[in-house]
Order: sequence, then structure tokens, then C-alpha cells
Amino acid sequence: MSRADLSLPRIAHSFTQLVDSLRFTFGKGRCEPPFPSKGWYRNGEHEYNECTYQPIGWQRPCRFVAMRIRETKRGDRQLKLLEGYIYRVFATNESGRPHRVIEDYDQRADIENLIGEAQREGVLAIPSKRFQAHHAFFQIVMLAYNLWRWMKLLAGHAQHQAQEGQPVDERLRITIPDHTIRVARLKMLYVAAKIRFHANRDEVCYSVHEQRAAGLMDFLHYMDTRRRKAA
Repeated sequence: MSRADLSLPRIAHSFTQLVDSLRFTFGKGRCEPPFPSKGWYRNGEHEYNECTYQPIGWQRPCRFVAMRIRETKRGDRQLKLLEGYIYRVFATNESGRPHRVIEDYDQRADIENLIGEAQREGVLAIPSKRFQAHHAFFQIVMLAYNLWRWMKLLAGHAQHQAQEGQPVDERLRITIPDHTIRVARLKMLYVAAKIRFHANRDEVCYSVHEQRAAGLMDFLHYMDTRRRKAA
């Protein structure tokens, strides 16, 4: 790239092209888009609307979609705009009906919890000021994090298989995949046991009074079965 290519207008133009190629949906800031009063339609329990609006400081108009909820159904984090309704407003360049856009946004919103969990599990513990060290460290942390997430999913599948022979009304809800990694460690690893050497073998003995021991043994048996199939 030549020095002339680094001029501010070219950089701004390149950035605009990049933004235009991305699909986004994010919660609005302090602007109040003027949604048409006759544009509201009902889908399920709530009503939806859309408009095109250019907030102050924006270089171009943008599509805004809204969902309004009766105030009795309001959540603590929702913003009250008009009496009787709570509004959720989003800026987006996605196509499709407003209720579809907001449904897709709600399905992806859980990624924030995964990012926070990954940060707590080591991403924020940056060990060095060198870029190469950061790169290697982040790769290792994310590999370990993803392996633990797979362990949680496999443990949940093992729980499900262990309950297949039980009556439906006696089955327990599969909880391991829903737990954070720290809680999953407590349930899957931090179980009291005794290690002993007997008959030329190392053995791990669990107490019959430990409620988590049975679930752990089911999971380990399931892992052994999957390992033999892979071989």
C-alpha cells in the first residue's frame, strides 16, 4: 500500500465498505426513532414495528426495529419510553420482519455469557507484553476452554443415557451443560476419593455415600466407550 492510500478519505471509504459487508443488530443508545403509530403488528404476546431513522452524528439513516411489551411484563433492564409499554429498540441492517430480527438477536445474546466465562477462565490473565506470547497464550486458553465445554456436553449426554431406563417422571433434569465451568469442576472433578495401589494396579475409590460419585462413574464409563469406538 502506498503512502497516498493511507489518506483519511480512503481509510474512511474502506471502513464504510467493511461495515456495509457486515450484518449487525445492536441495542439502541439515547436516540428515539419515530416509529409510525399504524405500523405496529402483533406476533405472539408482543407487538413489533420498524422505521428508518438517522440519529444525530450518524452519516446515514439506519433501519430500527422495536418490540413493545405491556408494562406488567417489563424486565428490570428494559427502558420505559411511553406509559403502559416497555420498548426494546435495535439498530440493524438485517432483512426480515422485526420480530424475526429480534428473535435472532435474543438467540445470539448468550454469547456474552460465554465471553465472560472465557475471560474468567484465563483470557484476562495476560502474562506478557509481547504479541507473540499473547497469541500463543490465547490459543492455549481457548483450546482448554473449548475442551471443557465439550466435557460438559459429554457429561450431560452421559447423564441422559444413564436415565434412559428410568420412568419419565423419575428422571432428573440434565444440569451439567447449563453450569458454568467452575461449577462443573465441582460436580465432575472435585469429588472426594482415595487413591490406592492394589494387585499391581492404581485404583481410585469413591465413597458409596458420595452422591456425585455415581454420576462421575457413569461419565467415565461413557468416555471409555467413546474412546474404544474411536480406536
